[in-house]
Amino acid sequence: MFNFDVFPLLETPRMLLRELFEDDDDAVLRIRGDYEVTKYNTGSPISTRTEAQILIEGIASDFRQHLSVRWGLELKNSGEMIGICGYNYWDRLNMRASVGYDLARTYWGQGLMSEALRRIVQFGFEEMGLNRVEADCTSLNTASARVLEKVGFKHEGVQREQYFENGQFHDLMLFSLLKRDWKG
Repeated sequence: MFNFDVFPLLETPRMLLRELFEDDDDAVLRIRGDYEVTKYNTGSPISTRTEAQILIEGIASDFRQHLSVRWGLELKNSGEMIGICGYNYWDRLNMRASVGYDLARTYWGQGLMSEALRRIVQFGFEEMGLNRVEADCTSLNTASARVLEKVGFKHEGVQREQYFENGQFHDLMLFSLLKRDWKG
């Protein structure tokens, strides 16, 4: 069972899923500073290397405190950091966790996020002892909903007007994948 002793290095056919490091700040700024990548996230895109460093340290701190595990997505063929994906929280008592992700716009539509997400879900079921993996996205983010459905997540419902941002209310779609439904 995964216990946070060592950061888990995962692999897919095209990517290494690895710990984020301080020197990933330029890549994190490029990804999380792109409005198109983050427009459906809560909050504004980051705009400085300092904000990228704070984000990386926050992810590392959450890992050290055993709260979450989030990977940097690195292309094997180039070593380029292209995204972030992982578990934003882990409810051990109820054997469930929630996933989230961001991918550099240059790499959209190539199946990379669903490839990474499949591996992370597999890790969750096999190493973390999860029974349920959850995800949510705004109803406007149809691309994210497609990624989740491609990996096997089921749409559970909609929280109507769940959050308020930029002067308006937004609906939040809820998804889940149960271990018994996981096809690997």
